[in-house]
Amino acid sequence: MLAPLPRVPILPTAGTAQIQVTEARHTRKIFYVGGTYNKTLNGTILQDQIYVEQLTPDGGVTQPRPLILLHGGNIAGNLWLNKPDGGRGWASLFLDRGYQVYTIDAWGMGRSGAVVDGPRGGGSTVEGAERAFTAPERYNKYYQARFHTQWPGVSLHSIKSPLVDKIVTDERIKNGSLNDHTFDSFYARFRPTSIGPEFEAIMRSALCELLRLYISGQAIFIAHAIGSAYAIQASDACPELVAAYISLEGDQSPFQSYIRASEGIDDPVPYRPFGVSNIPLTFETPVTDPTQLKKVTVRETTYTNGLLSNLSCMLQEEPANRLVNVAKVPLLFLQGEASVHVLYDHCQVAFLRQAGVDVTFTRLDDEGIRGNGHFLMLEKNSDQIALLVAQWTEANFGHGSGLVP
Repeated sequence: MLAPLPRVPILPTAGTAQIQVTEARHTRKIFYVGGTYNKTLNGTILQDQIYVEQLTPDGGVTQPRPLILLHGGNIAGNLWLNKPDGGRGWASLFLDRGYQVYTIDAWGMGRSGAVVDGPRGGGSTVEGAERAFTAPERYNKYYQARFHTQWPGVSLHSIKSPLVDKIVTDERIKNGSLNDHTFDSFYARFRPTSIGPEFEAIMRSALCELLRLYISGQAIFIAHAIGSAYAIQASDACPELVAAYISLEGDQSPFQSYIRASEGIDDPVPYRPFGVSNIPLTFETPVTDPTQLKKVTVRETTYTNGLLSNLSCMLQEEPANRLVNVAKVPLLFLQGEASVHVLYDHCQVAFLRQAGVDVTFTRLDDEGIRGNGHFLMLEKNSDQIALLVAQWTEANFGHGSGLVP
């Protein structure tokens, strides 16, 4: 039985306190995992290897299980090191608590090299990044966007004026938008994303190799957006090596993708034929063909004040086929109050619970952590979110949890 999610104190945000820029003192080691040697016309080369950084606190490792930080799409592992406003990232916060931390660059991203002939998704445009991540309140395309207050900079909600609704379209207000320094620093990290079954299979293999060869005992994943797919797939392939994973708005809507939700459009496209994965998972009744999973649409798409506010879900028909390996790994799923993910993350949670996974689903606003968009680890109150994650992890998998000798 897992310990409940702790209540964390409401801390000053970066808007009211000086940004801490000094990184935690640590030793860094870099290496690669995965990859295969292949013959070419010019000789043998290594392909598909994944870049890893191992960060060890100078004061020594005091936590019993290391953390593996998995980034999402369009971006690389450096988002865990420094925030675009100059603040220190989550890697330093966890190093200060005595964790050994691993960051990776996913296949084709950052220092894991270019994908020459593999499938690639389009990199987000400036407008797409503003609308979905940094300034959804400016676009006002879905109902919950108006609650976004936490992107670093001058928030529209801090402007005391009866004209605030008109200010949304005023180009003088640049927070979270093109030519705002913090936005430009954030957007400069963006690249096209590798997608599809080949990508997911490469990441699954590399992560299990990392766990088997470089980590003694179990590790804990902290995964953002599509990085949660890697955590699910590694949990399926080598569950004995994964203690738990924390999903920061994991982007695995069952059987489909809501690619236009940030535009306020309900137009899902078929995706993830194995429910939350494009590659096969281990079901209790083996599934060799995704058509063996019987699907049903549940809940209604709803609108509030004329704006999209909730999306329907595609789940398994009952009785649902269980994910026997993934169900061995408990999950903490966090959702921001103003993120576009509030429209559909409940679908993934429902699918995983159907499949037997122990999911602690937490809306951050229910914990008093308000105003967050999709990039929870980069916003003004991100230190408070990291503290919540650390306390849950330590209560359930740290010394004194009953799960560590």
